[in-house]
Amino acid sequence: MTPHDAQDRFECVVVGGGLSGLVAGLRLAEKGVRVAVLEASGELGGRARTIEVAGRPVDRGFQSLFTAYPATRRLIRDVGIRDDDLSPFDRGSVVYGDDGWSRMGTSPRGALGFAGFTTGDVVRLGRLGAEIAALSAERVLWGDEREMTMLAYLQARGFSERAIEGFFRPLFGVITADRSLGSDAGYFRFLMQMLLRGRAVIPVEGHGMIARWTGAALQQAGGAVRLGSTVVEVFTEPGDRGRARGVRLDGGQVVNADCVVLATEAPTTRRLLADLDRQSARALDLVPRGVTTLVYALTRPLYSGRTIILNGARGPSVGVRIDLVCQESNLLPRAEALPDVLLATSVDGPEGASDPDDLAGAMEAMISRWSPRFPWRSHARLAEVVRHEDAQFAVPPGVRDDLPGPATAQENVLLAGDQTMHPSIEGAVASGERAAALASAVVARQGGMGPMTP
Repeated sequence: MTPHDAQDRFECVVVGGGLSGLVAGLRLAEKGVRVAVLEASGELGGRARTIEVAGRPVDRGFQSLFTAYPATRRLIRDVGIRDDDLSPFDRGSVVYGDDGWSRMGTSPRGALGFAGFTTGDVVRLGRLGAEIAALSAERVLWGDEREMTMLAYLQARGFSERAIEGFFRPLFGVITADRSLGSDAGYFRFLMQMLLRGRAVIPVEGHGMIARWTGAALQQAGGAVRLGSTVVEVFTEPGDRGRARGVRLDGGQVVNADCVVLATEAPTTRRLLADLDRQSARALDLVPRGVTTLVYALTRPLYSGRTIILNGARGPSVGVRIDLVCQESNLLPRAEALPDVLLATSVDGPEGASDPDDLAGAMEAMISRWSPRFPWRSHARLAEVVRHEDAQFAVPPGVRDDLPGPATAQENVLLAGDQTMHPSIEGAVASGERAAALASAVVARQGGMGPMTP
């Protein structure tokens, strides 16, 4: 990493070392722009960081990425992550509902034996799949369907209550971190399209692998990465029409730049923008959706197979509830001397996060129903509790229409982050590419500083 200087000068400074900021930095460095990525914490990746539990890499909460994500697919290829570095989930999911176990595939054929679907539901799913397969991702995201909620859309298309409660709510309630299915239907159709076009995978070293490899590629291209650099202000020069001249760190250091890209989470971006572009700052006043994940080390595996298990029991929509279980170690390279690692994720309800002790009790009670003979207490150790208060933002109808784009009221202050597109890994990566394209144009108009030196 590049050491701090009291005074620094770059053509572009990217604030935030999550995926969007790293992608923006990488694409700028590839164009020969003198760029530095400033990250407040001691590690790259943001919400995509990976921790180590019992000697294994484990994502900080359940995550997966879809191989059909176009910008993410480009990034993975460009930084050197190979197909065999991506471990695929089995197609579909296993659901434990009120009637017991059932397996759901992602195709209409795979839905035929699913207990939660009627024959009519299978036909409707086939029609939906054929419809969205013929459209571009952009058309799916921005069609008129975005004006209604996912729940209203499914009901309007005639899906039975059994299908909604037994499949769509358990799966998409976790994917969108909203069990009410209140996300706009355009975003739901996009997620369905990605599921149908590709596979859900995780990198063999966890999602943090993408951030680490992107950071390494950025530096190999000549860019700088600085950890422990907390930006407190985007500063302007008096008499220069408010044009940004760089950023100030919490220790008072100044990093000068012709262009600034803000790629931090929405609350931080909102604060840094407040005096520069109040309208864009207000547009980032988004409703966060939180999740809590219990990470268990198991001395004996709970199940085999590369799948997730969804809690399809109807029960109350509020209160203590485990929504998804994934034995993530099943997808990672085998390590006989290490325990299996299992993630149990709970989506926040309207009342907020559940207490971790209560969630652990709910997990034990659920396993006693799922697998009565499994000696949970003697084989499962709670190793970590990961809390994401802002795992993603809510996208009810109308929210995505009002999100700020990459441009702000200041020509040389740009925005990246999924909060400028849609709440997904693809939203983060694509926003970084978009911000980099605009930032390089800003730098070019100002004449640049000449070629980078090694």
